[in-house]
Amino acid sequence: MREGEARQRLLLGELTHRVRNILTVIQAMARHTLRGDQTSTELIERFEGRLSALASTHTLLVESEWKGAGLAELAQQQLAPYAPQKTDRLQITGQPVLLAADIATPFGLVLHELAVNAAKHGAFANRTGKVALTWRVSAGTNPKLLHFEWKEAGGPAVKSSAPAGFGSTLIESAIPNGQVKREFRGEGVVCTIDVPLSGPTESGRSGGT
Repeated sequence: MREGEARQRLLLGELTHRVRNILTVIQAMARHTLRGDQTSTELIERFEGRLSALASTHTLLVESEWKGAGLAELAQQQLAPYAPQKTDRLQITGQPVLLAADIATPFGLVLHELAVNAAKHGAFANRTGKVALTWRVSAGTNPKLLHFEWKEAGGPAVKSSAPAGFGSTLIESAIPNGQVKREFRGEGVVCTIDVPLSGPTESGRSGGT
């Protein structure tokens, strides 16, 4: 009985902590999204998209009882609304990786922003472009290091001259301790993310679509 009550208090404390964090993220998203010069329709679309991305990641974490979210599952979930129906235009490949809650939430938002950009301006904006997501975990470091790559090819001509908005800021700085590099190559955008992982890293599920 006492063990059950202690577990309930622990879970309640964890839930309270997570809710506070999520509300802080939502507040920041609202503040920065509304700063833009977009029309009301565009503002609503962007904000709702980011909220949906946040909710999707939250669902994965709840299902795992806050143990973490599998990177492959997270990627598939975030890209599903934007990826073309042809399965050969999206490749997701990597070993099973479990992202802790404090990494999974911002990582989901970053994947969402990359997917939106690909759908509007990049490889998903025409009929021939492709996106490949690959990752690996370096076991020779402590903590282990996740190296993730988003690579586009075959889309419209890449333009990197647009002013950096909140989406760009989110991609480049949302992930705690993450090192993010974006390249606007002729064949498409390439985004690499290096982030240290703490705790168990294997999700038990492999990537691949």
